Amino acid sequence: MNRKLIVVFLIILILAVVALMVKDLYFSEISQENPYELNTDSLKKYDTSLICYKEVAQIKPEIEELNGMSIDDKDNIVIVGSKVIVYDKEFKEIKSFKLGEVGNCIAVNSNGEIYLGVQNHIEVWDVKGNFLKRWETGNTESILSGIAVNESSVFVADATDRLVHEYDLNGKFLKDFAKEDLSKGVPGIIIRSAFFDVSIGRDNEIWIVNPGAYLLEAFDKKGGLISTWGKSSEEIHGFCGCCNPTNFTLLSDGSFVTSEKAIPRVKIYSQTGEFVCIVAGPDKFDDGTKGLDLAVDSRNRIYVLDPSRKQIRIFEKSN
Repeated sequence: MNRKLIVVFLIILILAVVALMVKDLYFSEISQENPYELNTDSLKKYDTSLICYKEVAQIKPEIEELNGMSIDDKDNIVIVGSKVIVYDKEFKEIKSFKLGEVGNCIAVNSNGEIYLGVQNHIEVWDVKGNFLKRWETGNTESILSGIAVNESSVFVADATDRLVHEYDLNGKFLKDFAKEDLSKGVPGIIIRSAFFDVSIGRDNEIWIVNPGAYLLEAFDKKGGLISTWGKSSEEIHGFCGCCNPTNFTLLSDGSFVTSEKAIPRVKIYSQTGEFVCIVAGPDKFDDGTKGLDLAVDSRNRIYVLDPSRKQIRIFEKSN
């Protein structure tokens, strides 16, 4: 008899648990909150007195995908994505040509040659749209996310290898930058998303962003680490999230322009990495905007590639 009562009690208990589960699944309000998600609402607020630039113009290209931008010595603006489009300094389109694959990043040398990072390889075109050459990185999984060029070398940021590869202008591999070497004080690049950028400084030093460490790092021509700057902080003067900044460029005086994702914004830092001011705050961009590529013209106007709005947005220093 006792066994029968125990069995009945267990059946009733099981039915009660099942009923509670059904109620929870089908009749309770389901919370959509992720307890581990970074809440950026409070971080999007900022002191508007820190703004030092104003938006003065936009370029709205007819393009399906917009990924990269560069400005040449004549202030022509060259963009890449599903195709290449060239604009003159008055923002008038003067040339466009299609690519076999979508381009990720772009740089233009003093001869007007256009260097493209296209998935796992580099392509070189002239400004008229004639294909010149191509070379591979050696890794079929490479994601080329940044590129810079000077009179003798091409520097390519490879987000898969977490290295910057240096080639001569004909595609011969020369060396890698930013490879981890703790004995020489090189910490190695930390990347948690496919944003990894490179630029050339005024003294031909190679600047590389280390987004997972919230740093910019400078290397000499031999690959030695010269200096670093940057810090993790939720305050406006620092970088936060999984990996920032995503992109950067330099003004003529050696100051830095940086962009970020998660909290999309563009800021200026001094030559030594001190926060200076805000170019564009998060309220200037759509939520979720990322990949804000940057360029600067001869007048130190700042060009911001906005892939969400498919625009090139031009900012000029406020009086």
